[in-house]
Amino acid sequence: MSQMISLLTAFGLGSIVTALIQSWLSRRTIKDERSFKEKQAAYGGLLEAYHRAAVEGTDEAAKHFAYWQMRCELVGSAGVRDAIRHLVETNDDRRASNR
Repeated sequence: MSQMISLLTAFGLGSIVTALIQSWLSRRTIKDERSFKEKQAAYGGLLEAYHRAAVEGTDEAAKHFAYWQMRCELVGSAGVRDAIRHLVETNDDRRASNR
């Protein structure tokens, strides 16, 4: 009888652990998907703003680019932030206006 109770308890504990692991994996997947969507929106917005700033060259376009640059600072990795910083520092228009 005690063997039967311990067997039922073991199966119950296993299902609880399984449920906890599934819940954790589900939350992690949701978090990863949200992070991907945020990065996708920020990078896409930055590319569009960069194109607009290059074509129009207005203050409004520059402010729009700065907005998306800040969004990328929030969600991007260090490598992405460095690449954006390098892009801004090596911009031909910026160097020409400083002369």
